[in-house]
Amino acid sequence: MKLQSESVRSSTELCEKHGKWVLLLLLAAAMSPVASAQDQQKFEIPKQDVIPGQPPSALSRENLAKKRPAPPFNLTGNWMFSPAMNRGNGVFQYLPLPKLKPAAQASYDASRAAVAAGKAYKNDEGECFPAGMPESMTRVWPNQTFQLPTMIFMMQMLKHEPRWIYLDGRPHADPEIKPPSYAGDSIGHFEGDTLVVDTINFTPKRHWVQPGIPAGPQLKIVERIKLKDNGNILEDTFIMTDPDNWEGEWINTKVWFRYESADIEEAYCLPDLNDKLLSTRPESNVR
Repeated sequence: MKLQSESVRSSTELCEKHGKWVLLLLLAAAMSPVASAQDQQKFEIPKQDVIPGQPPSALSRENLAKKRPAPPFNLTGNWMFSPAMNRGNGVFQYLPLPKLKPAAQASYDASRAAVAAGKAYKNDEGECFPAGMPESMTRVWPNQTFQLPTMIFMMQMLKHEPRWIYLDGRPHADPEIKPPSYAGDSIGHFEGDTLVVDTINFTPKRHWVQPGIPAGPQLKIVERIKLKDNGNILEDTFIMTDPDNWEGEWINTKVWFRYESADIEEAYCLPDLNDKLLSTRPESNVR
């Protein structure tokens, strides 16, 4: 009791001398053992659903820690699509075209006629649908890319379209489990100095390879990606097949340059903004 009385008297004298700041410090010190006990409390981790045959996450510590051969290059960086550097291969389109099937040819002809009349043709991107692969790889504004041992993640600034390329040896996802998408299911591996990416499982809903040419459910894209000019140029050769829309292989090579002047920024697609664009107004957009 004597010690307690002396402690209280001492605290009172300090408070009188230094005011509220000492009081706050004393209160914090009194509460610290409780906070420490809370910090040490252990929580029960929720049970995670395990899907048979499902590979571990590309970001799991187990997967990232696996020993793997060093890749021949790292794509981490901002990459800018340059119209000037792609003039010889169709710029924003994949030209020349393959031999189109009748329905695809009719759609492409209607697209060209609409352009000639000063109109757009089924401009789903203008209505905020994703561009999807491969059209997303011909958009301006930087493509921000991160490469990990287990995957490559790309974020296209235009409408923030994401893409994942898995490098951890997993097979393509079962289409019964993973639904089709605009980016598709991409699996990559290295062959010498080339990254080979195989992409399947695309949605055909309002999805275009380029204006007028639809992407079918059997679309398959194989890319052969290389870095050139001391890592300053990214070269991507597309080998595309789609038996519903064209015959044989459709091959085209696009190039990007490393863009180190700025990062990507927030971008969005809102119908009320796009209504101000001539190409998205109902009267000028051929459906």
